[in-house]
Amino acid sequence: MRFGGIVMGVLLAFGPSIAAAQAVDTSLRPVLRPAAIESKFTKTAAPFVSLRPKVRPKRGASATHSAVQKVVVEQTIAADISARKVTKTSPLKNVVAQTQTGVVTVTSPLAVAKSLRPKKRPRKLRTALLQPKKSRRAEKPVRYKKKGSVCGINGLRGYHVKRISGKGGCGVKNPVKLTEVDGVKMTREVSIGCNTATAFYKWVQKSAKPAVGRKGGGLAKVQVIGGYACRNRNSAKNGRLSEHAKGNALDIAGFVLKDGTTLSVLRDWRSRSKGSVLKQLHKTACGPFKTVLGPNANRFHQDHFHFDVAQHRGGGTYCK
Repeated sequence: MRFGGIVMGVLLAFGPSIAAAQAVDTSLRPVLRPAAIESKFTKTAAPFVSLRPKVRPKRGASATHSAVQKVVVEQTIAADISARKVTKTSPLKNVVAQTQTGVVTVTSPLAVAKSLRPKKRPRKLRTALLQPKKSRRAEKPVRYKKKGSVCGINGLRGYHVKRISGKGGCGVKNPVKLTEVDGVKMTREVSIGCNTATAFYKWVQKSAKPAVGRKGGGLAKVQVIGGYACRNRNSAKNGRLSEHAKGNALDIAGFVLKDGTTLSVLRDWRSRSKGSVLKQLHKTACGPFKTVLGPNANRFHQDHFHFDVAQHRGGGTYCK
C-alpha cells in the first residue's frame, strides 16, 4: 500500500510535463484537395442550379388540365401549319399555364390572334331549317285501267247512264255517274255532264289535293250533296233555271281526310284551324270552274260550295 501511494504521487507531479512534451503544435485539420482534382469535380458533377422537383398540378385538375393542354397545343400547331407560319426561327414552344380563376392561357409565338369559332349559318339556311316550306306540288295522278273510266279520262271513275230529259229545258245529253276522282272517292254517286266531270278532275288533281297536302294524311273523300237537279236557281219557284238542271254544277258540303277528320263548310269555314284550308279549296276552284260560290256569297251557300262550268260573257269567271 505504501508503494502504490508513492507511484501515484510521482505521476501527479510529473504527468503534465510529459503530456506537454508529446503535444503537436497545431490541430489536425483535413488537407485541401489539389486544384486539378477540385476543378474536375466542379465541372462534371456539381449542377449549376439545384435540382428542385417539378410542381405538381392542382388537386383534381390533372386530367382536365392535360386534356386542355393537348387540345390547345394541337389546334395552335394545326392552325399555324395551315397558314404556313412555321419557320426555322420560330420553334414550336407552347407554355400553358392555369390562372387562379381556372382559365387556361397560351403564350406562344405561334398562337392565333383570335379564337377559332365556327361561322354562323346563312340567314336563309337557318330560316329554311326552322320553317321548311310546305310542298304545294300536286300528287302524281292515280293510274287506272281504261275499264271503269268515263269521259275519256282514266282517273274519272264511274259509269255512263242514259240521256236525261226533263221539263222546261232540264236535261243532260251525255250524263255520267261519278264514284271516284283521281283516287278521291265521292260520299255518294253524282250525276253530271262530262264537261263538269273534266273540270272536277282537274281541280281535284292540281288544286284540291295539294291544298290539303299531308294534313290528316291527305284528301280521302268529297262530300257531294248535289249534282243534276231540275230546278231554278236557289230552288226558287220562279226565276232562271239553275245550272244543276243542265248537269253543269256540283254542290260540295265538305271534305273527309284519310285519318277521318272532316272539313265542314258550315262548321269550319270561319274556324282558325280548318278555315284556311277551306278558303284555299274555294279559291283554287276559280279557274277550272267558271262560277264558284261559298259562304261569303249569300245566305243560300252557308253550308256548301257551288261549282259550275257555265260560260259568262267575255269568257270570265264569277267567284265569291
